[in-house]
Order: sequence, then structure tokens, then C-alpha cells
Amino acid sequence: MARARAFRAEHGLTFPLYTDPTLGAYRAAGLRHGPASSLDPRIAARAIDALRRGFRQVGTQGPALQQGGTFVIAAGGRLLFQHVNRFAGDNARAADIVKALSEIVPGDD
Repeated sequence: MARARAFRAEHGLTFPLYTDPTLGAYRAAGLRHGPASSLDPRIAARAIDALRRGFRQVGTQGPALQQGGTFVIAAGGRLLFQHVNRFAGDNARAADIVKALSEIVPGDD
């Protein structure tokens, strides 16, 4: 809970922030965990690119071998977009997320 509070304060979030310390949602979403996804050779290229663009990792919070993902879910639970990171730095493309968000119709539930 302390990390969630710090994240919320750091980013000035004014909306509810939900966490799942049991990782039940993480497992249900089929997200990856372990050395195979954390030691992938493609990570080196992503790290070099990030360093060139001025990004620096200053620390790791939570399980270091846990990969993330991006989901856009409309009201009523309709899944509009899903991206499961295959390795560290394998993030969803912003254009794909924006496209999925554009499919949400106001009042759609």
C-alpha cells in the first residue's frame, strides 16, 4: 500500500487507484514472470535505446522478474485492447492504446 500511495502522490492522481497484492488479476491476465522474460537478449537493445534518449532506471519496486501489460477495458468489462509484455521494455505502442481508447463510446456500459 505504501508504494501505491507514493505513486499516487508522485503523479498527482485524483481518481481511485486499485492494487492487487495477491497478484490474482496478474495471473488471470496471463502476464509473465520469471528469468526467461527478464533475461531476454532484446532487453539490451531496448536499454541502450532508452539510455540514448536520456532515460535512466533509478530503482526497481516490487518483483524484478515480473513483466507487465496494458489493457483497455470498456464499461461492462468489454476488452478493447490487450498487450502482454514478452520481456522488459516490450511495451504497447501508444498509437495502439489511443486507437483502442477511441473505441469507447461515452455512456457505453
